[in-house]
Amino acid sequence: MIAIVTDSSVGYSTAEVTTRAILSVVPVNYQIGNDQYEEFASDRNGNYMELMAGQPVCKTAQPALGNFIRTFQSLTERGCDVICIVLSGALSGTYSSACYAARQVGGNIRVIDSETIGAGMHLLVDEAVNMVQCGLAFEDIVRHLEALKKKIAVVFTVETLDRLNAGGRLNNAKANTSLNLRPVFVLRGKIVFKFNARGQRERLEKMVELLPDNVRRMFVCRCGQETNVEEFTQMLKNRFPAVNIHQRVVGPVLSIHVGVGAFGVAYVVKA
Repeated sequence: MIAIVTDSSVGYSTAEVTTRAILSVVPVNYQIGNDQYEEFASDRNGNYMELMAGQPVCKTAQPALGNFIRTFQSLTERGCDVICIVLSGALSGTYSSACYAARQVGGNIRVIDSETIGAGMHLLVDEAVNMVQCGLAFEDIVRHLEALKKKIAVVFTVETLDRLNAGGRLNNAKANTSLNLRPVFVLRGKIVFKFNARGQRERLEKMVELLPDNVRRMFVCRCGQETNVEEFTQMLKNRFPAVNIHQRVVGPVLSIHVGVGAFGVAYVVKA
């Protein structure tokens, strides 16, 4: 039997986890003010946006090592081979923590650096679950996932650079949110600045243009009640009428790093 493990930044709801019976989700830790939290399924995180508002201290931390160890032990004791898919190692210590836990537990555990975050990881984990349910062999699944992650990317924008700078995830002096400018980024392994767009329409048009023609599935995501998302989604539908576009609100861990008003699209391309 093959089991899939991932971390909570994937953004699954309780119902989505339940319907993926072979899936286990390890919570990522975060801090708002003086209070410590674990990120849960997307419908179980409470009023984190309200808690973050006006709070200067908002941080994230990789999942507790013990959580990975307990999850891996529980699965291997049941006779499972384990494929663990976690958020980008360039942005978090989660990958290193999962690798260490796998070495401690032993057994057939493979940890995959997804090289993406959030909905991008959702796309990869869904493919892993589907491959297990279709009966593919362990090594074949791992090989397919390593190739597939190179076909996933996230295009996103933010209203302010405060959160990205505070988290140390951005090192580009050209990104600008002054006056009517807003930066646009692409995430493939790490965050790459693309350009500053002037005005709402230019920003949306340029973001849509960044997607390749062979997109086969996508998620539009937002942090808080971002007002541009509906127009952005419609523009994507106009360009990709045959592609099913899912919508998601990002959880507390990613919200801490991008800030209120951020939005974007995660996509996977055809083979």
